[in-house]
Amino acid sequence: MKNVAVLAYDDCLVSAVSGVLEIFSIANTLTSESSAKDLFAGLKIVSPDGKNISGYVGIPLQVCGSIMDIRPDILVIPPVFGPIDVLLENEPFIARIAELEGQGTILASACAGSFLVARAGLLDGKPATTHWKLAPDFSARFAEVDLQPRRMLIDGGGYICAGGAMAWQDLALHIVARFMGREVAADCAKILVMDSTRDVQTPYFMFDNKTEESSFTDKEIGRVQEWMQENYHLPASTRIFAEKAGLGERTFLRRFKKATGMTPNNYLQQLRIEAARHLLEVSSKGVEEITARVGYDNPSSFRRLFKSMTGLSPREYRTRFSRME
Repeated sequence: MKNVAVLAYDDCLVSAVSGVLEIFSIANTLTSESSAKDLFAGLKIVSPDGKNISGYVGIPLQVCGSIMDIRPDILVIPPVFGPIDVLLENEPFIARIAELEGQGTILASACAGSFLVARAGLLDGKPATTHWKLAPDFSARFAEVDLQPRRMLIDGGGYICAGGAMAWQDLALHIVARFMGREVAADCAKILVMDSTRDVQTPYFMFDNKTEESSFTDKEIGRVQEWMQENYHLPASTRIFAEKAGLGERTFLRRFKKATGMTPNNYLQQLRIEAARHLLEVSSKGVEEITARVGYDNPSSFRRLFKSMTGLSPREYRTRFSRME
C-alpha cells in the first residue's frame, strides 16, 4: 500500500491535481476487479499551509491538510501556471520537501514542479526534466542539475520528473506501471484513451524566433537574425552572416552565441525545421518539396535531421499534427 498526496498551491493546474488522483483510483479499481489489493491508499490533496487554494483560472480547491503534517509515500507536485518565485522563496515549505525526501517520500513532479525539487537541492548532479519552454530559466537557476529537456520523463528512484504541463498524465501512468505493473498502466491508458508511449518532448518544441527590434540584445546580431528569419531557405555561411553584421567572423560567432545561446548554424537549423513543421501541419506538400522550400538539397539528410530534432520522422509528424481536413 502506498499513501499518496498531491500538493496543491495557488495557480496550480487543477486538472493535474484531480487527474492524477483519478488515474490512481482507476488503477485501484482495476486491481480490485482482479482480486489484487489496492496499492494506492490515503489519496489526498494537501497545501503548503493547510489552507484551501485557488488554482489556475481561479478554480478553488479544498485540501485536507498541510504538507507539514503528513509523510506520504509518494508526493505528486503538479504544474504551476503563475509566478513560481513565491513558492521557491518559502523556505519552510522547501525545507519540508527536502525533509520528506530524506524520510523516503518519492517526489513526483510535472512541468514547473521540478523547480521546487531542484530548489530543495535534491537534483544537483542528477538528470532531470521540465517543460521545454522553462528549460532556459531552470538552467539559469539550477546550473548543477543535469537538465535534459528533450526527455518526457526521468525516473531517478527517489524522484520522478515529467516534462510538459500535460505530462502529469505520463507521470501518473508511470507511477502506476512502477508500483502496480505495466499491464495495469496499459489498461488505464486504454480506458482513458490516453497515449502511454510518449518518450520525448521534442515533437512539441516551438522555436521562439521573435522579430521585434526591441527583443534583440545585440543590434548588429539582431539584423542578422531578422535576415535569417526572412531568408532561411537561401544558401548561407558564416562569412555572409558576418558581412551583414559588419563584423569579423570570429567576433560575429562570439557575439551571436552570446546573444542567442546557440551557433548561427544551430539557429538556422531551428528556423528551417520550424518552417518544415509548419508545412507538414498545414499543407499536403511532399517531403522532397518541403526539403527544397526550407533550404536543404538532400531529402534523406533532411529526414535524418528532422527526426534528430523532433523525435519523429516527417511522416510521423504529419500524421500526429496535421491540421488538414
